[in-house]
Amino acid sequence: MAERLQAGHVPFLLSVALLCPMTASALHARRRGRWFAARPAGWFALAVSVGAHAAWLGGIVLLAVALLPRPGRRDLVRTAVMVGSAGCVYAYAAAVVATAILTVRVGDEDLEVYATYPGTSGLAVAVGTLRGFWRGASDSSPEIALGLVPGAILVTAAVAGLIRLCRRDAATGAPLAAVTVVGLLLGAGIHGPLGAAYRVAFDTLPLFHAMREQQKWVALTMIGYSVGVGVTTEAVISGCRAGRPRVLRAVAGTTVLVLGGMIATTGASLLWGLGGSVRVSHYPQSWYAADRLMGAGDESVLFLPWHQYQPFDFTAGRSVATPAAAFFRRAVLSSDAAELGPVRTNSSSHRMAYLDRLIAAGGGGRFGHLIAPLGVRYVALSRGRESESYAWLAEQADLEPVLRTASLDLYRVTVTGTGRVVSARNGDFAELLGWAARGRLGSEAVISGAGGGTVPSAASGGLRRIGSTRWRVAAGEAGWVVLPEEWSAGWTAGDQVTRRTVAGTVAVHAGSGAFTVRYAPWKWLRLGLAASLVSLLALLTGGLVEHRWEVYAGFRRRLAGSGHRGAGGGS
Repeated sequence: MAERLQAGHVPFLLSVALLCPMTASALHARRRGRWFAARPAGWFALAVSVGAHAAWLGGIVLLAVALLPRPGRRDLVRTAVMVGSAGCVYAYAAAVVATAILTVRVGDEDLEVYATYPGTSGLAVAVGTLRGFWRGASDSSPEIALGLVPGAILVTAAVAGLIRLCRRDAATGAPLAAVTVVGLLLGAGIHGPLGAAYRVAFDTLPLFHAMREQQKWVALTMIGYSVGVGVTTEAVISGCRAGRPRVLRAVAGTTVLVLGGMIATTGASLLWGLGGSVRVSHYPQSWYAADRLMGAGDESVLFLPWHQYQPFDFTAGRSVATPAAAFFRRAVLSSDAAELGPVRTNSSSHRMAYLDRLIAAGGGGRFGHLIAPLGVRYVALSRGRESESYAWLAEQADLEPVLRTASLDLYRVTVTGTGRVVSARNGDFAELLGWAARGRLGSEAVISGAGGGTVPSAASGGLRRIGSTRWRVAAGEAGWVVLPEEWSAGWTAGDQVTRRTVAGTVAVHAGSGAFTVRYAPWKWLRLGLAASLVSLLALLTGGLVEHRWEVYAGFRRRLAGSGHRGAGGGS
């Protein structure tokens, strides 16, 4: 799983780490036989809050603990209540579904793109040794150089430990062994023995799209392996004690050396930045200069090249998620297209689709006019191997170069297209490009099935952001107002009509008075988020109280026991 760390999947790994105490507390709850246990529910809720994949992974663990071996009614009820109470941390998701907020699109092609990578040794070996990360041969993890020997030792020790645990403590060993096997089978994904069932689940089960990357199921196997290797290590150390038969001590001592060598070999690759493959990258000075020139403001910056993941000179050519939004103070529009095989993008954003087509068309002749409705004030181009394909930026009459360096170019958009643009015209994307190329496009809103006013329009402005989900429109000439926000029917301005522009932004047909435009679903999202937070805090508090009561009860039992012994000794 070192590949996950190298790829920056820290939330996923943290959520898996939280599933470990959840598993221990769930096993403890089953031994005590209570109808409800707050601690496993709290750990589960916390893991889900960190990473959504933990909902499925943790659910499988809790189900295994409840069913194996020989479930009772209390086990089933307790597990159902724990899952249900932990699921309350997803209260905000109900608001998302109820208000039809746009989310990513996931289809069958995603299953192929994110399929578990078999490697050169085959799918079974890759999954069994906790490999199979979908990035495949492009991955540069130091784990690639370890070979099969450490993997074979790992699997052998884990299997031996789980078998020993099942014989000595079936209540613990059986669910962990089952979880390990389930992780292997589901981790093999659509090309494994459960491939057909995986596709059916992907198409039918609610929220199963979260597991489009099938190798993530191997996290369950990782938990089982950890326990199995620990049990084996305890057993062989016990075999080394004095008084054991000489042959047994020799075998145990050799096994200790083998296990120690395996752990030292794999552990060493995690040190010093995963063997030197993870290093600190420093932003170029040109980025700092560009940020100083742009400053802060409501208007955004469009970042090019237009890719979600791309290499930079300051990352030594290694592809990373485009970091502009994390660096610049202004809001940044950058591509959200994954560009993986047949899956170009999972985005449902109208603005992203508009920019995809616009950039593919080489700016359309008047790039500034075409991106002005998006609220873009600056265009930043990171120079590199694709710089020449964006040479058309320098030819745009409505872009003013304000910074040119060897690593970054910055342009200012000299026109505006938001606020009270007053006029509108009926058109589509092709007509929009035509008007721009002929110099007949102004600030007017281009809306399919609407029109009115003088075109091209030269009006704009009178717009001010007053919150993350609110805009204030000043009084002015009646007509159309364009907001630089992703179109959604949730944007409301009283009884005034709202429409989607061709650019994917929000247009309001308004009177001359001042008014406020709000994103109505936000109030329900806030309630959902508050409910999620309260649910999480309640479970964590309940788990803490439960733990303190158990400690207190244990202390009283010990105190009572010592009292009885003292009374017996006195008599």
